[in-house]
Amino acid sequence: MKRRKLAFYIRLSDADEDVRKGIKDESNSITGQRALLSFFVRQNKEFDDYEIREYFDDGFSGTGFNDREQFQKMLEDAKTGVFDCLIVKDFSRLGRDYLEVGNYMEFIFPALGLRFISVNDHYDSDRNCGMTGGMDVAFKNLIYQMYSRDLSTKVKAARRNRNQNGEFTGSFAKYGYRKDPHDKHKLIIDEQTAPYVREIFKLVASGMTTGEVARLFNKRRVPTRILSQREKSNYKPVHDKGDYLWEHTEVFSIIRDEAYIGKLIQNKKEIKGFGDNKRLINKERPQWVIIEGGLPQIVSEELFEEANKAIRRLSRAIKPIYRVNLFFCPYCGRKLRGSRREGYYTCKVKTMDSSKTCAKIRFKRQEAEKIVTEKVIEACTTHLKDEAGAGVQVTIEQAAKHHPDIEDEMKMLEDNII
Repeated sequence: MKRRKLAFYIRLSDADEDVRKGIKDESNSITGQRALLSFFVRQNKEFDDYEIREYFDDGFSGTGFNDREQFQKMLEDAKTGVFDCLIVKDFSRLGRDYLEVGNYMEFIFPALGLRFISVNDHYDSDRNCGMTGGMDVAFKNLIYQMYSRDLSTKVKAARRNRNQNGEFTGSFAKYGYRKDPHDKHKLIIDEQTAPYVREIFKLVASGMTTGEVARLFNKRRVPTRILSQREKSNYKPVHDKGDYLWEHTEVFSIIRDEAYIGKLIQNKKEIKGFGDNKRLINKERPQWVIIEGGLPQIVSEELFEEANKAIRRLSRAIKPIYRVNLFFCPYCGRKLRGSRREGYYTCKVKTMDSSKTCAKIRFKRQEAEKIVTEKVIEACTTHLKDEAGAGVQVTIEQAAKHHPDIEDEMKMLEDNII
């Protein structure tokens, strides 16, 4: 006989990081939630023959749902009938957006034929006839969301207060610095990477371009910022290309960064919105928190100004002949660069390390854009056919008539704007 299956969903948010420091209740930890759910199953004989599956998201806020990988995998498995009962510690582990949590409990889970149990809330959908249990559940979900909003406001205020007191609150130190082993809110000079920072400023001040510095460092296999971070922690960048090459933009950002003359600059960005509608926005300089002398200087103010003057002179003297396009290299994943003068696409890695395989990529821009244009037309006509019904012939002229922006997009591609 095939065993029935149930699923545990466990979530540990960034706000629960204090669990690991012994500040918060251990029950919010992964092990604490797992122990609670396992005990609940053992106490209820009806689950004796069930096979248990487990999904857990570590370090994700409960205000959003779309960015939780294991939560999304759990939903996909539920849709295909992998399990028929879902158990969580409490409603807040499922999520802190009371409208979304209510939507899942009232509509999505019942539609999937899924039994939902929240242990600490004493909620079982089988005993509530598939409904959320009325005002009691609604108020609990609302309180969880209000708590999350309040916590977010307090965390932001506390971080800004630390910043104004000259404390570093970033996840990673800037290239050339490292966190003080005795005080994580203080940065000290990293003697392994600081010499490379000084060299960058000296080379640019002497007349080298940022691209030339990047190529020189790649030839010498100088460790990049991301590689240094990865060696010191478990950090893995979202766009992991594997080779960690220096790019001219990285050199440029170092030259422009006032941290290297002793300024601790924080609060440059801010998260706006809530849940899945959150977005990161740039703040104006007057809103930044700038502490003069908040960091030990790596370069002198004279060298900093000299290098930045050289950058400004080069920016005025060199006319850009490349532009970034919507094409990506199949080898390393970087965006390709299109040359107006030569009419070819090449991989960005060519300007950083010519020994790489993808540095040899070179194909005609017109051919690439023709393929993209044809695919866009094909996608548009297919969409219109679906709207009009099967068997209806739709031309690009008809598509443009119904959707004038299609014709504009075709013209933009032909004019080499995108």
